[in-house]
Amino acid sequence: MLLNAPYPADIRIKKETGALLKAGHQIHLLCLRRKNEPDTELVEGIQVHRIDAGKNNYQLAYWDVVMSLWFVHSRFKVAMRTILKQEKINLVHIHDLPLAGTALSLKKELGVKVIVDLHENYPEALRTWFVWKTNPIARLKNFLFMNPNRWTRWEKKACEESDVIIAVVEEMKTRLVSQHQFNADKVVVVSNTEEKTFINQQLDNTVYQNLSGKFILAYTGGIGPHRGVDVAIKGMSHISNPQNIHLVIVGFGSNAVMQNLQQLVTERGLNNVHFLGYQPFTKFFSYMTLADVNVIPHQSNGHTDHTIPHKLFQGMMTGKPILVSSSAPLKRVVETCNSGLVFKAGDENDFAKKVDELYLNKELCATLGANGKKATLGGDLNWEHEQEILLNLYTNY
Repeated sequence: MLLNAPYPADIRIKKETGALLKAGHQIHLLCLRRKNEPDTELVEGIQVHRIDAGKNNYQLAYWDVVMSLWFVHSRFKVAMRTILKQEKINLVHIHDLPLAGTALSLKKELGVKVIVDLHENYPEALRTWFVWKTNPIARLKNFLFMNPNRWTRWEKKACEESDVIIAVVEEMKTRLVSQHQFNADKVVVVSNTEEKTFINQQLDNTVYQNLSGKFILAYTGGIGPHRGVDVAIKGMSHISNPQNIHLVIVGFGSNAVMQNLQQLVTERGLNNVHFLGYQPFTKFFSYMTLADVNVIPHQSNGHTDHTIPHKLFQGMMTGKPILVSSSAPLKRVVETCNSGLVFKAGDENDFAKKVDELYLNKELCATLGANGKKATLGGDLNWEHEQEILLNLYTNY
């Protein structure tokens, strides 16, 4: 596996590697090295190999530019060639589009199969990630080198040259097949469902101790311009009972992103929005279970409409209703399962309207929450079911 980040990282990767190891596969993972980490290390059964290719934002930006110009990361390529030869590896699993070219450049030479695991619509993500960036150097770099149209053309070529493409949601598969005109059988959907063991996390009843008796809306996870947290904050200006309804934001983003959101709270004079910052994953079950509603207010665009967050399935497992935007995958899952309400993406007034509907109807909340729990813990929307798709894919290659 190739990962353009330190490891452990993405929860998706942890779940995929866990399933593969249990099935008897041997995994070597090549990734970036943090300060003071060893070059090689056995981590939870995975042989991790680390390289120095960016320990600060400037170094990482340099390699972003290199990959945007040539679509090959030279340091990853050198290390990858050595590992593939030494370990006689026959399958390479790439996590996301940027490193796909690096693996494909060695595909013919070393006779390996290549799986490209597209966690998101990377070209469209480039359009949204940098919206709130204020650093002039970063903005210039993104404008000159991180061209979404060029990455879209490369995405087509990478998909054509790979053996299999993994998408996280059906909407992504439909887009790839339609936009790039290739056989749908080449794309396999392995979604971001959650393991049932998520509900076994120890419950911490103190997480909302300062909001006892309040109706709590919880947003949990990473924060960026595409996440729509700003819409939720704005929506808190229009709710019916601002004294009793509170929005709690658990997670973090870049300094520019967090400053933007905090400024918004100040401008709107809101006393019912709380930032708790980074919290360990082991507390996420507590934050979701002890909230009244779990909120996923994503913007609807080319990025968010072709991926799906883990937090959707995590929130449904807690038995609490979900309030999501009309971003296509969120809307489809929530409406199919009848596990929550959907507001018009980007519409702060509709967000507030749906919050009030849930606040005023405890019976509705209980029904929606029970439906979500049934679909995830009692149905197929869990990782125990989803991992079989991944394992079958590996069996065939």
